[in-house]
Amino acid sequence: MKLLKHSIVNAAFIVIMSAIYSFLFIFTSNHIEFLRLLSKAETLQSDFWNGWSSFIKSGNMEYIGYAIIILTVIILLFMGFKPIKKYDEYQLSILSKSLIVSGILSILAVPVIMILILSDPSYAIETIFLFAVVQWFCVLIIDLIYVIKY
Repeated sequence: MKLLKHSIVNAAFIVIMSAIYSFLFIFTSNHIEFLRLLSKAETLQSDFWNGWSSFIKSGNMEYIGYAIIILTVIILLFMGFKPIKKYDEYQLSILSKSLIVSGILSILAVPVIMILILSDPSYAIETIFLFAVVQWFCVLIIDLIYVIKY
């Protein structure tokens, strides 16, 4: 946890992970090999999954990648207006607890994802992409709130 005392570590983590997620979403959004792996639209009787699958197939994941980049830039701008500092014990406690909660929620989501994939393996990619989008946006929003507040 000593490493988390430096605000630059938070920024580096957010930038590296956001770069990975945004590259993944932007690169795969119109990649023909990836689009072939997706399930056929309207194969389930669930409007949510059919809509999510259509959303991915139409190449809209690149917009999610751009939204990740925009949120990351906003976080960096808020961090840039504040002097580079070491977090005190109170701030470090809040940051570490938010990272721990995010990690625990991600770990708890894995069995749910496994159940969804086992119930309909043809929607495995859509399920994993939904998990990645929700998980990383939650991390970015929590970090944005943290950076604005502290």
